[in-house]
Amino acid sequence: MATVVHPVAETMSRTAAVSGVLASFRMEGLEPDTATAALLAQYEAGSLSLNEFGLAIERHVAGMTSEKFVKGAA
Repeated sequence: MATVVHPVAETMSRTAAVSGVLASFRMEGLEPDTATAALLAQYEAGSLSLNEFGLAIERHVAGMTSEKFVKGAA
């Protein structure tokens, strides 16, 4: 994926959005997994649009539900 050049305001907005997401995680005592952190970084850098980011997160979460993360849960 090629990084798209964005106006400064949009770049700052993306950085603020990612910072807010990470702060929310940490308030709950959580850290994003490696794949989620990578997707957040790609969104912040402008490599993913908000729509692309959302779809990628949905695919990631769907994969988590069929893997070891949920198996054996009561």
